[in-house]
Amino acid sequence: MSKRNNDYEVLAEMICDLTRNCTIKEEYFAASFNLSPTEVRLLKLFAFHNSFTIKELREKLKLTAGRITHILVSLEAKKLIVRIPDENDKRNIIVKLLPKASPLILNLNQNYHKLHEDILKNVQGDDMDKIFFSMQILVDVFKKWVEET
Repeated sequence: MSKRNNDYEVLAEMICDLTRNCTIKEEYFAASFNLSPTEVRLLKLFAFHNSFTIKELREKLKLTAGRITHILVSLEAKKLIVRIPDENDKRNIIVKLLPKASPLILNLNQNYHKLHEDILKNVQGDDMDKIFFSMQILVDVFKKWVEET
């Protein structure tokens, strides 16, 4: 086996290891808010926008319509969101936060940043720059791959 192939295997295993650890982190974080990791990802979108159509949520989260519906039903039961028919196009449903959710979103974001500070607290100067550089390359490579598939 060539060195290059071995490099790909080592990198693939590192990415899998990172993914597993990120999943553990996401589950831990979500449980602290009595939410699922997917509910957290959906709610975090509302830190930047007041509302989304269901189609926009599906596209942003890359989930099926059925999975989005399941998540929205759960968040409605927790009285965090409401689904409203679009006045301009009754085929569209707009998802909005209920007032109770706004402090939760702020708290989610603050605690999410704090968690990552804690995780990365022992990374020193140059290493942090290397992580940023490498992560940006990986994000770009994976985005390109997703777009091509």
